[in-house]
Amino acid sequence: MKLLKHIFLLVFLLISEGGFAQRRISADVEVKTLTGKNVTTVTKSVYCSNNGRLVICFHTPMEYVMETDIMGECQFFFPRTNEVYVDNSRTISSTDELLSIFLAGRMDDLGLSLSGYTLERTESLEDGMMKKSYKTKREGFPPRAQIVYNSEYLPIYSEALTEDGHISVKVYYSNYKMVGYSPFPFRSTEIIYNSSKDSTIVRTIYSNLVLDGTDSMFDFKVPEDAKPMDLTASRNK
Repeated sequence: MKLLKHIFLLVFLLISEGGFAQRRISADVEVKTLTGKNVTTVTKSVYCSNNGRLVICFHTPMEYVMETDIMGECQFFFPRTNEVYVDNSRTISSTDELLSIFLAGRMDDLGLSLSGYTLERTESLEDGMMKKSYKTKREGFPPRAQIVYNSEYLPIYSEALTEDGHISVKVYYSNYKMVGYSPFPFRSTEIIYNSSKDSTIVRTIYSNLVLDGTDSMFDFKVPEDAKPMDLTASRNK
């Protein structure tokens, strides 16, 4: 699931190569996840810098701060207990966050070529829309992917497909607003098909976007006296 999300959010929606080259951006984000009849809500504030550094301050349901970069070097800091957990698995990086991708300044293929995909074909659709189809043989990635653009060449839909053409993930992008000189989708809806009869829906809404902000969280560092988190007890449960 992480890889799928990474693919479609990687280098997303970027109008000009240099438009945000020297900027940083922050936003408040609400993520609602519907699985069956259960809904969970996560609220957070996101701080992205042009050097690939990403700081996310989670507010609910649990308070903690995550710090990572483009290489996936990740730390989780829990202020209430002054504990830190270091994740060296490199499964989380700043390229998983849509705002970081927006800050990079590219949109031609949503970063699929960077993940080993090659363009298979381009199709013109009605009302000036366009669809691009991609494929890859890279292990661990969906073998096929498609992106649909509206008449203004803004991505409005993307999907990951199996080799036989079954959709495993859909993402809809909407509520575009100008951020600086470029449009950004303030809402995305992701549908993850866990099986033929089961799916998970993830709705993400951005608000309060600020360019070139001065919030101290951009420069957040885990306190030097933070204690390494002891996971022994949880592993023994």
